[in-house]
Amino acid sequence: MHRHPTLTLRSQGGNSDVDGVVVTKPDRRLSWDVVRVLAVLAVIFTHTTYIGPFLHPELGAPLGPYPFQVGASVLLVISAYFVCVTVRKGSTYRWLWRRVCRVLPPYLIAVVFTYLVVVLFAPANWILPTQRDLWANLTLAASFDPGVQLIDGSYWTLPLQLMAFGAAALLWPRGLGQRITTLLWIMIIAPVVLQWNDRIGHSPFWVQQAWNGLGLHRLQLFAIGIAIWLWAQRRIGVVHLGALLAATVFAQHAHTADLPSSLGIGALLVIVALAARGPDWTVLNRVRRPIQFLARISFGLYLLNQVVGYLIAYRLMELGAGRLVQIAGAVIGVIGLAWLLTKYVEEPAYRGLAGLRVRGLGARAFAWLNT
Repeated sequence: MHRHPTLTLRSQGGNSDVDGVVVTKPDRRLSWDVVRVLAVLAVIFTHTTYIGPFLHPELGAPLGPYPFQVGASVLLVISAYFVCVTVRKGSTYRWLWRRVCRVLPPYLIAVVFTYLVVVLFAPANWILPTQRDLWANLTLAASFDPGVQLIDGSYWTLPLQLMAFGAAALLWPRGLGQRITTLLWIMIIAPVVLQWNDRIGHSPFWVQQAWNGLGLHRLQLFAIGIAIWLWAQRRIGVVHLGALLAATVFAQHAHTADLPSSLGIGALLVIVALAARGPDWTVLNRVRRPIQFLARISFGLYLLNQVVGYLIAYRLMELGAGRLVQIAGAVIGVIGLAWLLTKYVEEPAYRGLAGLRVRGLGARAFAWLNT
């Protein structure tokens, strides 16, 4: 899916953070806020109209025949793009620390909050998370352990984002030069080849767990994010980008067998590319403030919209509300909670932690890895 769901937009006129705090500046590009909000709204749309009723039939029938899961994947693409934008500036170790400070505190609070809300207020027929589930989610180990469940299905993107941040911090100082385009093709095609004929399904259990835990079937999303940045920097042409985009859609379909969602991701990737290199979308200036507000709280929306939204919808159903009122109430409630998470956790935690001078064994180990 992907934070989600997952960086400061300081290049090409941008200055907001895909995974956390939005920093207001006069030259902020509205186009990036729009793309970010579109992706998060796509996540909410899927959860409220399809996944929620599918998991909890008492909420009513899904409003469509397909889940149309596109939002979290596109958020990973945007995150990869802005890794390229921001990792080049200053100390790489410092950059990594700031990325962790931006995503981890609100995630940890959201995990605990969702766990408590579900345990205390969920109806008796819901499957409740255990303390083992809570620990696995807090330690970001849930994807590696088949014996636990994600407390919220959206949380699958967080470990992938943090691993991508770490990989970027290690690889960027070494430089890839012209080899980067070859690497992108490998990232897109190699997992598809490995998955053909169910090679992964017939592999040892530890291989299957590493495959899922490391998100190797999501590499195409990070690859196309890097490719869009290369195109925005005019380091690859539009034909090359188009080929990589088509390969990404093909890989997404190969891994998910969900053609409508794969095509939807392709369409949104074109919009992301236009935001990266085209002029700002000032035609939307009249609705700039609500767009900026939703962009500011988008990480909180991503973290809280699913399970908490289902619970709000369920309680509204008990009060006699119809399906559309349930959806509207869930969205409004989650917006309020996301604003609280952003204002009182995400932003102050980032301000307090990102400025710390981190020394010691961790800094020395990172410096050694980059020698």
